[in-house]
Amino acid sequence: MGMAERIKERRKAMGYTQTELGEKLGLQASAIAKYENGRVKNMKRSIIASMANVLECSPTYLMGLDYEEKITALDNVYPIELKRFPLVGEIACGVPKYTNEDRESYIMAGTNIQADFCLKAKGDSMINARIHDGDIVFIKKQDIVDNGEVAAVVVNNESEATLKRFYYYTEKCMVILKAENPAYEDMIFTNEELDNFHVLGKAVAFQSDVK
Repeated sequence: MGMAERIKERRKAMGYTQTELGEKLGLQASAIAKYENGRVKNMKRSIIASMANVLECSPTYLMGLDYEEKITALDNVYPIELKRFPLVGEIACGVPKYTNEDRESYIMAGTNIQADFCLKAKGDSMINARIHDGDIVFIKKQDIVDNGEVAAVVVNNESEATLKRFYYYTEKCMVILKAENPAYEDMIFTNEELDNFHVLGKAVAFQSDVK
């Protein structure tokens, strides 16, 4: 069974019309029809990944590949077991912005990633940590991180969120959030300002498209 047939099969199994699937992916129903008719030969990786999330299957399955087929064709490549991570909106890599939760979206990634959810990076303040605009960052929930670790932090009474390196100085009652781009200044919080933010969790991995 090829990719076109599997897209149609999974769409029907999920109970979506072509219009409904298109709305979830930000595409027209006519685009979904083309995919299901096999008229699009080279789908973008990002569309395959998004469609797999919505249709609750792995990208490899959607592409018509089975683990048995891959092992037979490539005996030096081992299949990666996948699991779903909730995708919780976007997080700013730059000027902090509000993080909208979208619990209907998921990202498929390897089971070796010890995370609770993931966020989509927006901006360029973490580029020297190899995190670019549009990358998926996997977050492990925890209230505090060690100095120098990359953390997802909600600031300004939970109205904004940002991804930065975290530094806490107990003796000064100070937190400094540092970007990985010299174009951005440090974000500094002292004394009572510390009541206006909290750590969502530690960044443990990221997923990026090949540029």
